[in-house]
Amino acid sequence: MPTTTKLSTEEAPSPPEVEAVVDAVAEVAPVVPDAGAAPAGDTEPVGGKDLAPATGTGPAADPDAGTGTAGSETGSETAGSETGSETAGSETGAEAAGERAPAADGEPSGPSASALLTMAAAITGGFLALLDTTIVNVSIEDTTARFGGINQVQWVVTAYLIALAAVMPATGWLATRFGVKRVFAAATAVFALGSAGCAFSQTLTELVAARGLSGAAAGVLTPVSTILLTRGVPREHLGRVQALNGSVMLISPLLGPTIGGLLVEAGGWSAVYLINIPLCAALFAVTLRWVKKDAPAERIAKPLDVVGLLSSATCTVCTVLAIHEFADQGVRASASLLAPLGLAVLSGAVFVVRELRARFPLLDLRLFRNRVYATAVVNVFCLGFVLYSPMMLIPLYFQSARGETAVTTGLLMSTGGLGVVTAAWLSRVLLKKLGGGATVVIGITLTMLATAPLTTLSDDTSYLLLCASLVVRGLGTGLTIVPTMTRAFQSIRQESIPDASSQLNLTQRIGGALAIAVVTVVLEQAAQERHGLVPGAFAHSFGWLLGVYALTLLPALALLAADRREARQSGPAA
Repeated sequence: MPTTTKLSTEEAPSPPEVEAVVDAVAEVAPVVPDAGAAPAGDTEPVGGKDLAPATGTGPAADPDAGTGTAGSETGSETAGSETGSETAGSETGAEAAGERAPAADGEPSGPSASALLTMAAAITGGFLALLDTTIVNVSIEDTTARFGGINQVQWVVTAYLIALAAVMPATGWLATRFGVKRVFAAATAVFALGSAGCAFSQTLTELVAARGLSGAAAGVLTPVSTILLTRGVPREHLGRVQALNGSVMLISPLLGPTIGGLLVEAGGWSAVYLINIPLCAALFAVTLRWVKKDAPAERIAKPLDVVGLLSSATCTVCTVLAIHEFADQGVRASASLLAPLGLAVLSGAVFVVRELRARFPLLDLRLFRNRVYATAVVNVFCLGFVLYSPMMLIPLYFQSARGETAVTTGLLMSTGGLGVVTAAWLSRVLLKKLGGGATVVIGITLTMLATAPLTTLSDDTSYLLLCASLVVRGLGTGLTIVPTMTRAFQSIRQESIPDASSQLNLTQRIGGALAIAVVTVVLEQAAQERHGLVPGAFAHSFGWLLGVYALTLLPALALLAADRREARQSGPAA
């Protein structure tokens, strides 16, 4: 049964494996000399105040000691719960992969090759799954020329998202039942198999089926990469790890159009799938060779919650179908929209009731009793409009309104990477000084400032202005996603990371799909009024998005309030 613990005020020594991973991240992520990451045992500010670190992250720690934050209303309630989550004594972040390399005097001197390669494998796995979506979008035109019918070819994208959403909730159970390494390796292999099936498809039916297989693999690969990277990392170092992981997540859609365009020009539509095969083969080999096996105690033989799996899959699949129909038809009430929407609501209610009553739930929904975690999840959903909507509008403006090629469009979009890289450093600093909620508010404000010039787009809008806007936008989005995810993981116990990873990644994908659907409807209506995809249609859409961004400030302010509340409650304990 769940136990309730409180934050310890004593230091918990970080095991060598954790230090190895943190050092590995430190060599990659930028650090500010005056506000760098605190060493193991130091405190991590929450809501602008310092808290003593939570214990229970090392192998020697009591699994029930907890890593939940002080004052959290439940993050600690999940400790030792029958959720099938990892035990607190698991191998460390990025699977901790190995001890630190010994120095000549016998003292640890830095991260081992195993730790570095495990971290690289985790990041690459998530990067491949995210990049695949954007590079495939570039190939839709060539795919249509090969198989015919844009409406039918769109199922190449839809099937991927449906399979991803259906499988993702089961990732936590898979990771705790079979081990993170095995699941990560298997997902990589299946993703390669699905990519090969896509590349060698002879009919559209074969392509859609293979794309569904790839989506199912990506639905596991994305959250299990997060588990592999963050598991065992002390909460005072999660900001650094998430800054690196978040930067990769934000850069992948920026690079996708360029890479996709180059691949399509060089090898046609199938090239965007063929490229995954050697990459997955290399990732699979590194995983088998360098990622450490899970300790026997980490794999909990928890029975699969079949009812929870079926109801969650029904809910997510119907939600995706409803969003797909909404993007096609707009707000018109039709059976093709209302039927999946009704099933999504019904199955969602069944899922929630089941998970709250089940002895071994598929996902631990009790995490939402933690106010910081709950508000962070709401922010992740709403930030889909911040992250995904412009990634559809801006490339389409360059190509449709300005006549640029896919490669040129990708190169223009990649300038936003400068802002993303800067955010990887700045978010770490602001998290320590201001807290997660305040950082998200700053990020949304910067995103709104970057969007303002886009509301006046014309045929001759300066590319210098557009690129400057993309840089500021990259900075703003980096200051929203990274601190939100960091605060979500900081607010829960270590063994709840598998559950949280699935929930956060699924929420982000559903939020992103809804954001793109809504913006698609707005753009289509604007294009009809202006007789084509002219700059004025895009300017109208960005004006509408600017208002939506203002609304996303509300959950950001709620996260800020939750941070402040947690800081006040933890004050006496610290």
